Amino acid sequence: MLDAYVTRKACNIYLLFNDAKEAVLVDPGFNEGGKLVEHINKLNLKIVAILLTHSHFDHIDALEDICKLYPDAKVYINEDEAELLDNATLNLSRFRDDGIVRSLTYHPKHLVKLGDNEEFVEAGYNIKMIKTPFHTKGSACYYVKSENILFSGDTLFYTTIGRTDLPTGSNRDIEPSLKKLLTLSLETKIYPGHGIATSLERESKYNTYLRNI
Repeated sequence: MLDAYVTRKACNIYLLFNDAKEAVLVDPGFNEGGKLVEHINKLNLKIVAILLTHSHFDHIDALEDICKLYPDAKVYINEDEAELLDNATLNLSRFRDDGIVRSLTYHPKHLVKLGDNEEFVEAGYNIKMIKTPFHTKGSACYYVKSENILFSGDTLFYTTIGRTDLPTGSNRDIEPSLKKLLTLSLETKIYPGHGIATSLERESKYNTYLRNI
C-alpha cells in the first residue's frame, strides 16, 4: 500500500507499507509542527526503513526527527551521496530560501550505503536502488518491481527532470542516468520528489529529455 504526503515547497513524502503496518518512508522532507509524525500516527504505521533519493535539505529536514522516533529504522542512501548528509553547504541547508536558520548536519546511526543496482528487502518489499547521478553526485531512484513503482526523487518529474546547477550536479550524467530508467517496464508508475505522479510510458512519449535519448 502506498500513501503520499505533501509538505511545503511541494515536496512529496511517500509511505510504502504492508498489512502489518510496517512502513518504508521515502524522503523525510518537512515535519512542520509535527504534522508529518501526526500523519504517520494516524495511519498507525511503524517506520522500519527510510529511503533517501538525495540529500538536499527539502528531502531530509525531518530525518533526525524520524530517526529519533524510530531508532531501529535503517536509512538507505547511495554511497556517493552520504557525505552530503552532514555537510550544510552541499545539502543546501546553509543557503535555504525559506527564512529558517537551520543547518543540517545529522548523520544517522543506521546508515546503509548502497552501490548502483543494489537490492534489499524492507517491510516485505524487494527494493532496488538505481543510481542516477546528475541532480547530485549520488542521486538515486528506488524501484519496487512487485508494485511496479519508481520513487524518482529529483531525477524525473512530470514532463521534465531535475536541475544540474547545484553543488555536485552534472550535465554529462543526465543521458546515462535516464537510459537506466528506460530499461524498466513502460507501465512503471513514477512517484517524483515534487509534483504529480506520472508513468514511464507517458514520459517516454512526452518528456523531451527522454525522447531525445
